[in-house]
Amino acid sequence: MKGVRGELLGSVDLQPTLDMVEQGVALDFARYSLLRDSADAKLYGLMKTVNASSVLNAADRENSLQDLLVLQDACLHVSRLLQTSCLALRRLQLDYTAQRQAREALESQLGYVQACLRRSLASFDPSA
Repeated sequence: MKGVRGELLGSVDLQPTLDMVEQGVALDFARYSLLRDSADAKLYGLMKTVNASSVLNAADRENSLQDLLVLQDACLHVSRLLQTSCLALRRLQLDYTAQRQAREALESQLGYVQACLRRSLASFDPSA
């Protein structure tokens, strides 16, 4: 995702869409796709910043870039696993109680990742 399209996607303000997600709104396909593409563009922008850094030596810079690519791949993998897990759960035709338990289990996993993000951001970004 390079060029003008990548720059435009990287400049999109995701906060209104992220607020919708925080409020429990299921995004339509267009917003979901925009969120995914914009998140990727922002990550590529971060990678460009890391690559241009003169603070890191070449090996550390390469490791950091590789870690960001692995993170991006892991996020894609997690989102696919969430989708396939929910499809499998739907096929089970769970009762109300089991549905609530499934929702709680899945949301707890994402809450754990969100908590990790907040703790990690706090180490270098006091506004986090």
